[in-house]
Amino acid sequence: MLDMDASSIIEQAKLNACDYACRHLYEKYGDALVVGVGTGSTVKLLITKCRDFFTERILVPSSHDTLLHLVSLGLNTAVDPAGVDDIDLYIDGADEVSGKLDLVKGRGGAFLREKSLAVRSRVRMYVVDYTKYTGLNHIYVKPIPIEVVPVSVKYVIRKLQELGYGEPLLRMGTGKDGPVVSDNGNFIVDYRLLKPVEDPLSLHNTLKLVHGVIETGIFPSNLVDIVVVGEPAGVRVLGKNTGGRE
Repeated sequence: MLDMDASSIIEQAKLNACDYACRHLYEKYGDALVVGVGTGSTVKLLITKCRDFFTERILVPSSHDTLLHLVSLGLNTAVDPAGVDDIDLYIDGADEVSGKLDLVKGRGGAFLREKSLAVRSRVRMYVVDYTKYTGLNHIYVKPIPIEVVPVSVKYVIRKLQELGYGEPLLRMGTGKDGPVVSDNGNFIVDYRLLKPVEDPLSLHNTLKLVHGVIETGIFPSNLVDIVVVGEPAGVRVLGKNTGGRE
């Protein structure tokens, strides 16, 4: 392990997390019929490694990117999220996980649909590597993505500046000129925090009151049941009635 570079260590941690999560899915959620699927590289890795688990489920993808990955693996049972009321299990990653299990999500730009699936799900499981878990009682490390109606973006940026929690920046595309456009046709503003936030739910509610804000990338702990944290030599399992390393 000492000979591995930092990126290799992180990749090994992701593999450990996905290996554990795959076993956990079979052991605990083998009867789950409708499964929501999040967005991101770790989720793709889990789907690939645990393809057989997903094969006979009704899959509800959170983004076009996830849908295309499912189809590329021959998983053709995906359905439109708009047609699903109840989801047995939701699986996703995260960009920041606090010690209280409040999450920041949205670097992939799919957090509105991800949250829409999470709130409909009976169980929510998140799979991350150790660099995403801070263990702190606040969020602060990653900017909070905020999905915004395009016609209101200048107003929203001004109001976010006035709130004083952070510095708002319109997310710009790298493969095209102009702002990033979400799967919902909206813009994304990244709110870089200027100070730790110990009550993320309260901040989320404050942000949602700003005209033009549709959703935030704050996933409070009431949307989290289990977090599998991959480490270089094992996993840490956090959540309700869980804890410790394996």
